[in-house]
Amino acid sequence: MDVKVSDDEFKVSGADVVTRDIYAANGVVHLVDSLLIPPGALQLTPEKYLLALDCTKFVSMLHSANLTDLIQRNDSKVTILAPRDDVLGIFDTPGDLPEPGSPELRELLLYHFIPGRWAPGQLANDMLIETSLHPVGLDGHAQVLEVERKGAKGKWDISFGGVGLLGEPGV
Repeated sequence: MDVKVSDDEFKVSGADVVTRDIYAANGVVHLVDSLLIPPGALQLTPEKYLLALDCTKFVSMLHSANLTDLIQRNDSKVTILAPRDDVLGIFDTPGDLPEPGSPELRELLLYHFIPGRWAPGQLANDMLIETSLHPVGLDGHAQVLEVERKGAKGKWDISFGGVGLLGEPGV
């Protein structure tokens, strides 16, 4: 926060302080004439996109499994296969999904992340693509998903592991 004080002005991060020195029980209040927004606060992240696309349950599961680094950074190159809330709503019986925060849930979620940015034109029918899941049984290797791509350029139907995409894939 940038604070500038002189004889004729008092500014905080570019906002004019319109009323100053209001004493409260636990400090002092200064009223400013605009909203103070920290740098980068309005920057879109994968997490914000997922929330806007109605994938709130998926995001909540990622938080419980301590995988938020996969969706809070803009500098990572990853393709996310995110189920919407209506899809996850099918699994509403206890035991349908692993417990929040469990290692089993973490593995399930890592299966939904594919390293790299994969546009539809880069995918081929019957292609095997590595996920971010590296189970113990594969001796450090990545679990793969089969890609199915049908149709023509711009009109492709794409599925991963037999599960189709809803709507247009984002890049």
